[in-house]
Amino acid sequence: MEVNAVAEKKKIALYSIAVNLFLSVLKLAAGFLSGSKALVADGIHSLADLAASLSVYAGIVIANMKVKGFPYGLYKVENFISLVSAFAIFFAGYEIAKETFFEGKSYRIENIGIAVGAVLITIAVTYLFSRFERKKGEELHSPSLIADSEHIKTDMFSAIVVLAGIIGNYLGYPIVEKIAVLIIVLFIFHAGYEIFIEALKVLLDASIDKETLDRIGELLKSHPLVSEVKSITGRSSGSYKFIEAEVTVATNDLEKAHNIVHEVEAVVKREVPFIEKLVIHFEPEEKRAELYAVPVNGEKVCDRFAECPEILLLKHGKGEFKTVEKIKNPAKELKFGKCIELVEFLARKGVDCIAVNNLPLGKGVIYALSAYGIGMKLITEEDLGSFLKKLKEDPYCEPPLAVWNRYTCDIGGKVEGKGAP
Repeated sequence: MEVNAVAEKKKIALYSIAVNLFLSVLKLAAGFLSGSKALVADGIHSLADLAASLSVYAGIVIANMKVKGFPYGLYKVENFISLVSAFAIFFAGYEIAKETFFEGKSYRIENIGIAVGAVLITIAVTYLFSRFERKKGEELHSPSLIADSEHIKTDMFSAIVVLAGIIGNYLGYPIVEKIAVLIIVLFIFHAGYEIFIEALKVLLDASIDKETLDRIGELLKSHPLVSEVKSITGRSSGSYKFIEAEVTVATNDLEKAHNIVHEVEAVVKREVPFIEKLVIHFEPEEKRAELYAVPVNGEKVCDRFAECPEILLLKHGKGEFKTVEKIKNPAKELKFGKCIELVEFLARKGVDCIAVNNLPLGKGVIYALSAYGIGMKLITEEDLGSFLKKLKEDPYCEPPLAVWNRYTCDIGGKVEGKGAP
């Protein structure tokens, strides 16, 4: 949470309350002094705006409370307030239209100077403050402040209607007032419609805008070890965003993958404001193995990885396997460290994947393969021909640790499971 942003939103909401209180008193006083019923009615309308501003302030306070049972916060209270403000705007437009087109009351202005002066002050104050509040609302990503700025703008429109009515009546052309009201009411309903739709989209968990998602995708891909961004989804809640992404990282090391995710998360949160929660799911890059090593003994696939007399090297490409060479196992005669020595030898040869019909005796081999970036393929066939046929059908090579975890479990220090020695 950004404490400064919350404090700033509260301050702007309090400014809105002060402005609406000032306008209410100004219009009511000028209306009574000048005898303008329209100004009195507009003063009452400003009292409704004051109530709306108070609700905006209450919404901001409630939205940032931490309440047990609401793990994702109460941020949507802001959007609910925006929805209420949209209905208030619709109602204001309806009241202005009704008063002009259907009631048709006549009145006499006794002091036009006071009336016009109050209206001009109202227009200036509402215009300047609505622009100020909207700018701050966009900076703070506050839908309730943006909605309130539009609501205050309707007060400016109603003031223009009052001014048109005063001048029109004074000059003897009441039709001018009706034309002005028609145009302004259309603007009012358009503003209300936009606020209503934006609030409704958030309340119904619609996706955030494509530009923001694209920007987040670019930031994720900017890390050299993020090889692919598979998906990004996000929703808004009040001023804040909840983002979920799925990426592919170019490592099989779990700790390293976590570090990569933390790094890109920090970058995204720094560059894209008001992200409350960013969840990044990751998976290792599917390594496209080209050079395979198969431990063999004649026409059989060896059961014991490091004790096989020979290693068959196969080149994979375009769905086909070609024999590169059959080499002697340099680690076979060693007394200790056979497996690790063989792994190092295969790494120097540029092997991408070892294909075996049994798991190695120790987990240390698995870690050694992972450290050298060599994958593993487990096919439980002893006959070399059958083994190679299955390898051709499914050449996908997995991280060694993933193979080990899937096929084994550690029970009392003894490794058991499918494919275990």
